[in-house]
Amino acid sequence: MLHILGIRHHGPGSARSVCNALASIQPDCILIEGPPDANAIIAQLQHADFKPPVALLLNTPIQKEVRSQAVFYPFAEFSPEWQALQYALRQQIAVEFMDLPLQHRFALEKQWAEQRLQQASADDQEIESNQQGDVEPEQNLEQHYLSIRRDPIQLLAEQAGYQDSERFWEHLVEQQPHAGQMFAAISDAMSALRDYLISQQPENYSSEDQLLEQYREAYMRKVIKQAQKQGYQNIVVICGAWHAPVLADLKAQNKEDTALLKGLPKVKVDAAWIAWTHGRLSRDNGYGAGVQAVGWYTHLWKHYQQALDAEADGEKITIDWLSKFAQALRQAGHDASSAQIIDAVQLIQSLLQLRGRRIPDLEDLFEAIRSVLNHGLDIPQPILAKLLEDEQLGQVPDELIELPIQKDFLQQVKHFRLKLEAPHRDISLDLREAFDLAKSQFLHCVKLLGLAWAELAGAGSKQGNFKEVWQLSWQPETSLYLNEMSLWGNSIQLATQSYVEHQIRQCEDVAQIAQLIESILLSGLDQSLNLALDKLNELTTQHQDPSIILATLKPLITAIRYGSVRQFSMQHLHQVVEHLAIRLMLSLPSYCVQLNAEMAQQFAQQLQTLYELLEQLQQDELLRLWQETLHQLLQLEHMQGYLHGCCVRLAREQQLIDVEQTEGFLSRALSLGQTADYSAAWFEGFLTHQALLLIHEQSLWDTVSQWVNQLQEQQFIELLPILARTASSFSPAEAQQLIQKVTQKATAVKQEVGTLDITRAQTVLDEIYAYLQPVAVEV
Repeated sequence: MLHILGIRHHGPGSARSVCNALASIQPDCILIEGPPDANAIIAQLQHADFKPPVALLLNTPIQKEVRSQAVFYPFAEFSPEWQALQYALRQQIAVEFMDLPLQHRFALEKQWAEQRLQQASADDQEIESNQQGDVEPEQNLEQHYLSIRRDPIQLLAEQAGYQDSERFWEHLVEQQPHAGQMFAAISDAMSALRDYLISQQPENYSSEDQLLEQYREAYMRKVIKQAQKQGYQNIVVICGAWHAPVLADLKAQNKEDTALLKGLPKVKVDAAWIAWTHGRLSRDNGYGAGVQAVGWYTHLWKHYQQALDAEADGEKITIDWLSKFAQALRQAGHDASSAQIIDAVQLIQSLLQLRGRRIPDLEDLFEAIRSVLNHGLDIPQPILAKLLEDEQLGQVPDELIELPIQKDFLQQVKHFRLKLEAPHRDISLDLREAFDLAKSQFLHCVKLLGLAWAELAGAGSKQGNFKEVWQLSWQPETSLYLNEMSLWGNSIQLATQSYVEHQIRQCEDVAQIAQLIESILLSGLDQSLNLALDKLNELTTQHQDPSIILATLKPLITAIRYGSVRQFSMQHLHQVVEHLAIRLMLSLPSYCVQLNAEMAQQFAQQLQTLYELLEQLQQDELLRLWQETLHQLLQLEHMQGYLHGCCVRLAREQQLIDVEQTEGFLSRALSLGQTADYSAAWFEGFLTHQALLLIHEQSLWDTVSQWVNQLQEQQFIELLPILARTASSFSPAEAQQLIQKVTQKATAVKQEVGTLDITRAQTVLDEIYAYLQPVAVEV
């Protein structure tokens, strides 16, 4: 006899119904919608160390330079398919997956993708022509058909007065305890929907999704017939509810199925079990299948397990869930009393009576929580997300891991006392300790290899460069990527070294090579350093742009800074950095006079960075060359104002010029012989982030004041945005001191006797005060 159980994937109510049906039917064979490519590893689930959620990972063989095709089939404890697998293994009866094998599906998808690329230009022209005219009636019909096909159950929901198909299914299917008649009703409903969908299908319509569905259902019928031929008498088929009506009539479509499946292309597919997370089961994370709230489904399943063949206790479900929420509120510092929980439970029970139901859903619970526990306010999102996701990471036995790189990875994770957890977890390392230094190198290797698990959140401190903070968050997809990286080596270190050396050979970007050198040193891959440095020398000889060389220097000098604590051999790297720095500084004078206003403003920031980097190196020869270069830049006559002002500021900060020389540069820049735009740009470059020069050098202040006073009114108005931008770069304390300086000057002017136009002077001071005031009020 054939029993077809149409379910919702990952539905706890469907899981309960399947458990009840299996106990009643007692089948000798179970066929489950899933990839037959994994049939050989179903028996591995008997291992005691399996802990859901887990997933089947199926992928095409790994090849260098070629991204594998891959798909995940997740299973949670409340998944009907998982419960069916566990039942079959306990009862020691036959169990297989029966969907279209991925060896065919991958091949078809690749074939279709190639066909789409070939037709891309023709499709673009067709879209262009369609956009020029009105929408054809055939297009409207097709859009209507596709909207139905995307969510056919929505039609039933609307007929029943629901706006949401998920809530409709939850109430009428998932919450029903009696499985016997339910599966027959589901099949009838899906049959009616499929008939309606056929009636709405536009003439000559076809799509890849529709064709794939035909292949899948034909193969499912083929597997069922094979099971019958093998002599099984009591077969249970567990599939998505949508497929249930077309799997019972095996004879009617026998010839069509055989013809359809004949000659399907195929590729080799590997299958393995991997750990999964509840977060990846959620609706917003790729493979959803209707899982809106994994935490809620887990909660329901625990209660359903207590009474599989009876109606669940709705009040107990409500009390336990509200207690969890109240506890979460208290942990977050909110009030949540026992009396409030009692009131909320009574409110929900009243709502259920009004709505003719015995088990609440999330909407019922949210209404009560907002009204009673949260005083009519929206539920705090962090608390809500934590409860609804209920993040858990499954477990797969170590013995089932086959690839050497996976074994090496897990051994090192265990050795360094790390954990593969789904939630974010921060760890702090002291690089002065040998164990932490080795752990840091391992994490840098993992990061360099591209595994999305470890991210550096912070490095260094005010006391030194010995501290690192890492954020760890394990994602199941990382297992697939780790498999792909096995082509580069059998251990994390060997694979990282091979992968990085491949990147070095392929790279044509100077800055990227510099970043790789820094990563190589941080990962302890000294064997790859010479190859990277040789590549860097090769590329830098081809680039004369100082901005590119400067971008290259930054990660290299950062690496040198870490040399003492990480025990690097820095001799070769020092030579490279010195060579690049000398080339850079020798090219600066000719480069700076070629820049336009916008480029000059950007490069001024890079000059500041260069000085800071050279300060970190503390090499006397390079610092001497920097000072000579800066003196040359000061004497250039055709440099943009902003950049020249910046150079004067840097020279004064480093005491390469005295106050008198600084005043001379300032006077020439602000003199009547210069345009107002040049003077304003020079002024901005000179004073950006450095108001102390005006505060402590009275002669500079007097020169600026004289320049402002000689501006015509229209010039002053035009320059105000630049002056305001300059003032906005000052710290609040600096802005306050400048305001006091302006105020004191204004008071002194009022006390003087002469012919000065006090009203005009006060207007200028008021304008300056107005632009400085927004910065000062932050003090």
